[in-house]
Amino acid sequence: MAAASSRQSLRRWGNSLGVRLPAAISREAGLHDNQTVALRVTAEGVLITPVEPRLSLAERLAAYTPMEGEPREGETTEAMAWNPVGAEVIE
Repeated sequence: MAAASSRQSLRRWGNSLGVRLPAAISREAGLHDNQTVALRVTAEGVLITPVEPRLSLAERLAAYTPMEGEPREGETTEAMAWNPVGAEVIE
């Protein structure tokens, strides 16, 4: 990392204060427009960290990779494809 730095002034934004992040700093930090971030006060100052977006069920299912032995999309199999491992009673 090149450790970009900049000095900025805080400006009033409604009842809050705002600061602009220069393009070089936001690019180096991997931040982008409309991204959700978390703010936290530390001993050194204010820490801004990106927050991973909450995925929808459809996005989570699309990203799901079945475990070894699990049926793949389009395959049909029993609900319990594994052998019993304990004191299960199967009738």
